[in-house]
Amino acid sequence: MKIRKILFITLSNLGDVILTLPAADALRAQYPGAEITVMAGPRTREVFEGNTRIDRLIIYDKRVRLREKFRLFLRLSRMRFDAVIDLRNTLYGALLPARYRTSPFLIIPRRIKHMRERNLYRLGKALGRQIPFLEEKPGVFTFTPGDAASIDDLLRSLSLHKDGFVVISAGTGGPTRQWPEERFALLCRRLHEERKLVFVGAASHKGIVERIKASSGLSGIIDLTGQTTLRQLAYLMKRSELVVSGDTGTVHLASYFDVPVVALFGPGDDRKYGPWSKEYELIMREIPCRPCQEAQCRFGSVTCMQRITVDEVERRIRRLLGRVRKGGGVQGDSERPVPLRRILLMRTDRIGDVVLSTPAIHAVRRQYPNACLGVMVSPAGRDI
Repeated sequence: MKIRKILFITLSNLGDVILTLPAADALRAQYPGAEITVMAGPRTREVFEGNTRIDRLIIYDKRVRLREKFRLFLRLSRMRFDAVIDLRNTLYGALLPARYRTSPFLIIPRRIKHMRERNLYRLGKALGRQIPFLEEKPGVFTFTPGDAASIDDLLRSLSLHKDGFVVISAGTGGPTRQWPEERFALLCRRLHEERKLVFVGAASHKGIVERIKASSGLSGIIDLTGQTTLRQLAYLMKRSELVVSGDTGTVHLASYFDVPVVALFGPGDDRKYGPWSKEYELIMREIPCRPCQEAQCRFGSVTCMQRITVDEVERRIRRLLGRVRKGGGVQGDSERPVPLRRILLMRTDRIGDVVLSTPAIHAVRRQYPNACLGVMVSPAGRDI
């Protein structure tokens, strides 16, 4: 049966929606002549509005009354879709008649961890074929020539059209994911003499950026927080050398457009939501209680974020800038170590032997900066 009409139901949060875009891109590539209808939430309509690669956008507000939801169901039923790709697991996806559909009961193999890949897997299972990730852009979401022109004009007015600059997204979706503001301020002081720094983010993050600027004591920081559309932000990041961001939708947006990104992760699950640009640095501290995905730290300390030091972030930024200058490319195994998460070093002998083992401990820490590193020693070596 030929697929002529497709309903693509996406998620409600911006970061989650961006993680569904590779599936939407693959869907358009597989069925270039099909009519694609996207159903999205009010907060994410900007991702799809005005895009010529989709045919219809329906805004679904889950807070409307049951009567309105039933009317929407009847409207969708009359459209007679051949395929319903529901990545949100709604009743619409379960009840609408269609020959091809995603299943809310699908068991995804454990080896497939990242949400981008999981969404592609669900799409492939629904259509009965393997769906590859597409490298080509533009996709379902892209910036327009008008977006590019407005940002180019802005960069010229700020004297950034010739110099390299770094985009920083300091705000996140909650306190457990927030890197301390004073550390962002210190990072700015270390970087500002070499590069222009541009802060971005939602309007709700304006206060965070204002405090960082005040704490840094610098006058040359450029603050565009809350001043760009999503498409303009995408183009701004494309013009930058790299993006520094906490665990938020900015990481996914940079990854979608293959912008080099330095991502700071705390309790979030990097295996599911980490960056996926060709060039990136993932900074985290692997401790036994992460990932937890909790809105509040049960220990009250947010140790996973507190252990990320300014020295480490600065070093990883410079390392990524060095690779970008050399032309980028996918790292080989010799450049990016195997991501070991928990390491135990045993040195149970005399004090002198423990001291002599410390260079090995330092070497392991340098090679695996994110790992949870345990050392087992005799009682005599405990103080060391």
